[in-house]
Amino acid sequence: MAWALEAEHLRRPLTAVADELQRTPEAIKEFLRRVLPREQWPWRRKPRWDRHEWDGIEQGENPNRRSKAAVRKHKQRIRKREIELEHQPLTVGQVARDIGRSRTTVQRLLKNGYLRRFKGGIAESSFETFLREYPDLVPYAKLAPAQREWLVLNGFPDQTLAVKAPSVRGLLE
Repeated sequence: MAWALEAEHLRRPLTAVADELQRTPEAIKEFLRRVLPREQWPWRRKPRWDRHEWDGIEQGENPNRRSKAAVRKHKQRIRKREIELEHQPLTVGQVARDIGRSRTTVQRLLKNGYLRRFKGGIAESSFETFLREYPDLVPYAKLAPAQREWLVLNGFPDQTLAVKAPSVRGLLE
């Protein structure tokens, strides 16, 4: 432990410490990984990926000496992660907040088939279908004006007609 916390220029080689402790260098590294925070590890690590590192590599710059194949594979992983984030299901709490109902009511709507589950949440397409086909189950009068307006502007009917649907006539005149 003391060896890892010494200044880098005073530190003996890891192999010398391993011989002294009668351990392998890998065992010492594994111990230090478990005990010390990542910032205090006494060995060099590859720098983390810079989000735009591949732009520089495509232009001929390669500060971290990564291969083009590694950069291409990293780009694919990033794109896949971004696509997965776009298609995240809605949570019961989000739907309850959006329609001004309790979580229990949303669970009941799921049980009765008004809403559909998707990857542990509620499918966004199912929520949109619910708003179009069953507007009477949404208490528009209890919703905040901003929520009502958002629903109407996105094409969902308002039973109370407190917010007028947008018209094209004003835009054309």
